[in-house]
Amino acid sequence: MEAMTVQLIFRHLTGSRATQVDVVPLGAHRELILGRAASAAVRFAPRHDAAVGRYHARIEPGDEPGRFRLSDLGSRNGTLLNGKPVTGPVELRSGDILQLGADGPRLEFLVETAPASLAGPGFRA
Repeated sequence: MEAMTVQLIFRHLTGSRATQVDVVPLGAHRELILGRAASAAVRFAPRHDAAVGRYHARIEPGDEPGRFRLSDLGSRNGTLLNGKPVTGPVELRSGDILQLGADGPRLEFLVETAPASLAGPGFRA
């Protein structure tokens, strides 16, 4: 049986990247940063997504395989999960809607499993 790998998919619903998709295979990293910084795994345009901080939010593996946690990184505009403010680490599930700032971009978070032969290096759970 071929080994399976997991990749995280971010569908941009609003903001300057609306209709774009980021696919991040799980691999070498222990966390993913969402923000305007050049080093962020999911990046936003500084001029167009002013509500997004340089290091706005973090996604990291949860306590069980295939589970993930979302944390706001002290951003000025906050992070919302399914319309509710994130005040501490919260469980993130496939299909959840993230929003970076009350007026900021919205993204759909999806988890996809694929054969390892189709995946590249990336985020490690």
